[in-house]
Parts: sequence; structure tokens; C-alpha cells
Amino acid sequence: MISLNEKRHYIGMMIVFALGVVMTNTSNAGNDRVSGRTIGMSRAFTASSRGLDALGLNPANLALDDRGSTVTFEFVPFGFRAGSDFINYQIYQDYFTGQDSLDVNGQPAVDQNGKTVRVAKDLSQSDKDAILELFPGGIAHTQFNFDVTEFGFTVQSATIGGIGFSVSERVGVNLDIPEGYLKMLLQAFPETGATYNLDNTSVTASWLREFNLSYARVLPFELKWAKNISVGIGIKYIQGFGYFGTDHYLGKIQTVVTRDGTVLAGIPLSGNFDFLQYQSHIPDTNYVDNIMNPAGTGLGFDFGVSAELFQAFRVGMSITDIGKVTWDQNTKAIVGTGHFEVSDISQQDSVKNAFKGDTHDTTAFTSSLPMALHIGASLQLDKAAFITNFPGQLVLAADLHFGFNEEPGNTKTPRFALGAEYRPINAIPIRTGISIGGRERFQWSLGLGINTPVWDLDFATESIALLTNPSSFRSGSFTLGMRFRI
Repeated sequence: MISLNEKRHYIGMMIVFALGVVMTNTSNAGNDRVSGRTIGMSRAFTASSRGLDALGLNPANLALDDRGSTVTFEFVPFGFRAGSDFINYQIYQDYFTGQDSLDVNGQPAVDQNGKTVRVAKDLSQSDKDAILELFPGGIAHTQFNFDVTEFGFTVQSATIGGIGFSVSERVGVNLDIPEGYLKMLLQAFPETGATYNLDNTSVTASWLREFNLSYARVLPFELKWAKNISVGIGIKYIQGFGYFGTDHYLGKIQTVVTRDGTVLAGIPLSGNFDFLQYQSHIPDTNYVDNIMNPAGTGLGFDFGVSAELFQAFRVGMSITDIGKVTWDQNTKAIVGTGHFEVSDISQQDSVKNAFKGDTHDTTAFTSSLPMALHIGASLQLDKAAFITNFPGQLVLAADLHFGFNEEPGNTKTPRFALGAEYRPINAIPIRTGISIGGRERFQWSLGLGINTPVWDLDFATESIALLTNPSSFRSGSFTLGMRFRI
């Protein structure tokens, strides 16, 4: 006979599993950049980017010299980034791989093949508290971004200024999970009662194709405090092939407790929910035939300015991805609102269906582009007025980034980045940097390259900390690209 408390625990586990299935199934709709130089410098790009690296980031820098090149172009550079607060390697090893079984002498037991026998680990309250520390501020952030540029080129000269064009695919997912889900799994529903808050659960995913045409020019005048002032603008035509977005999500599951503090046996669990989500996508079948027929379209704009305050020291500011996408094909609204009560484990399907909501056709809706403000400065130390003899070339850069929404590839949490590029010889750039804030909280980057007068090969990662502290591994990234110069 299953006890009432065991029954509640089982129901809690089934609810978590069911909700996980619902969220996973609705996350299949489908932006960081693809520059090895930018990623290697921890995305400190506002004043230091040049040429193709400036497209979509600070178009004003298109007007500036890019290592003497008049024309640069690239094919299929790509980059991906994935990370999550939800788990790390140390937590997995400590709490989810079991523990050694001990024999009667208190020694690790072995099987007939001589292998140590592992058994399930009973979690103490301190173990559960350590796991819940994965949720900073009560929310675990998970993100995935994959970017690839099919084609890009820039032209720069003192006469015409700087022109850039690129075609890029951007796939991104942001997933926010409140700690209430994990508390429910770890603590179940004790006899004294419990309430689990699921507010601010959010899934946002998109697949966008971006056509970016940008222009910049150095102004024909100087100010008393600034020279070589450049301004730029970018216009983007956006095609959207898939989108899933959470407008709002409120939810709560609790044990029903009477006035005297005991659990109501007939109805041990109840819950309330109120959420609205939108989705749009190209037809599920025959993607190849529909790949040129987007489910949504939109326009975006980038603006930037850059100026030299004194020799070798430059500042910049840009605002990127101003605009929206209108989704008008296969549009659906997923609506959930109401109250449920569970008295038996056989009713788990009713909980799953309640939190899945009702899906119905809806009219066109809009989603915002990942608009953000970037402010930065850079210093080419080897050319500074106070340096007389420096071995090689060294660029230092610092940026502040402020996002205006939580669209894929973006966050409202500010991020500070500090990056460096050192060339002991001109052909071998070594890049590194750190960033603090954003959804990733902390990243340490490293990048290397081989740069010749006619082509560049660059690669980078923001996950170099994996080598120094593998036990806390919770994210990974890699970027690779080649470009040609004339």
C-alpha cells in the first residue's frame, strides 16, 4: 500500500516530468556574431571592430581602415554558444551519479567483474540546498545560439566611405526555469504543506534570416575634442522561419492544507495558472519547398558613431536591432488559465493537459528584434603617444552592453566586457578577454588566428574556463571563420 506522502511525492515527480515534456515539445521553433576576433576579445567590439566585424555591431567602424584592405569578403563563418544554470559537471558528479555501495566491512562493494557497485544517493537537506544554488535570483537561465553567415563583404576607401553587406542565419533559444520546478522534484509535497511558485517561466525561440546593408562615412570636419568622427547606419530585411514566444506565465502548485495545518487527504494537490504564448512557423512538411517562403518578415536598423579622442584612443556607441518581425503564417496562440485539483496519481494527464493549455489559430503578431545599446572604448597601445618602443601590436578594448528585451541572443541584464588582441608579429593575433554579467554571468575567452595580406583564418571560444575549472563547466562556445582581402 502506497502511503499518502509517497503518493504526493510520486505525483510531484510526475508533474515536473509532464511540465518538462510540455516545455520541451514547445521549444522546437526555430544571436551572437560569427567573428573569431570579436569572440576572442569577449565581444568587446564597439570601438575596436573593423570591416566585416563591424557589420551589425557598430556600422560606424566600416569607414575606418581595416588593415589596409579595400575589399574583404567571407563565406560561411559560423559560431555557436550554449549554456545553462540548470546543471554543471560538479553537481552532476556529486548528486546524480549515485555513490559507492559498502560491504559489511564498510569497504566499497564490487561485483563479479571487479567493478565498484554504485547505488542511489539519498539527498540531505544540505545537498538539496547546494543544488538549488544553481538558480541565481530564483531563475535558471538556459540559452543556445547558432549563427552562420552565408556571404558577407565590405568595401572601404577614403572617397566612398565604408559599405557592407551580409546574409546571415540566426537560430536562438532562451529558456528561463524558476526554482519551483526543482523544489517540487527535490522536496515533493510534505505533510506540513508546500507551495511552489512557477511564475516567469519563459521559452523564447526563433530562426531568422538577416539581409544587412550598412554604410558609414568619416565626417568632413573635426571637433576640438574629437577627430576622425565616423557615423554609420545599417538597414536589415528580416525573414523569419520560426518563432515561439512567451508573453506571460504565472503558475502555482500547492498542497491543500486545512485550517488546523493538516493536508486534505481527498484533494492533496491544487494549482493555478495563467499564461499566453505565441508561435508561427513555415509548414512542418516539405521544408525545402518552403524555405524561401518565410512565416514572418520585418525591418531592423543599426546606428553607430565612433571618434578618436586622442592618439590611438577611440570611443564608440551603437544601438542595434531596432525593429520588429510580423509573423502572419501558421500563427497560433497557446492560452492557459484556470485552476486544477489532483486527488490521485492517475490524474497526472489532467495536470499535463492543464499546463499545456489550449492551442488555437490567431491573427498576425509581432516580435521584437534583440535591440541593445553598446558603449565602448579601445586603445592601440603600441601607437599611443606615451609609448616609444613596444614589441608587437596590442589593442585593448572595454565595452558595456545593455539589452532592451529577452529575445534570443539578448538579455536585459547588463554585461561588461574587457578584451585584448596582441600581435607579436602581424600574422599571428592572440586574443583574450573576460565578460561579466548577461545571461552567462562570467565568460573567459581565447582566440587565435593566422592573418596574411590576402586571407584570415580565425577561431575562438568563450569557454576557456573549462580548462582551468572543469568541475563548474556549464557552457560552451566555438567560432570559426575565414575571410579574404583585396
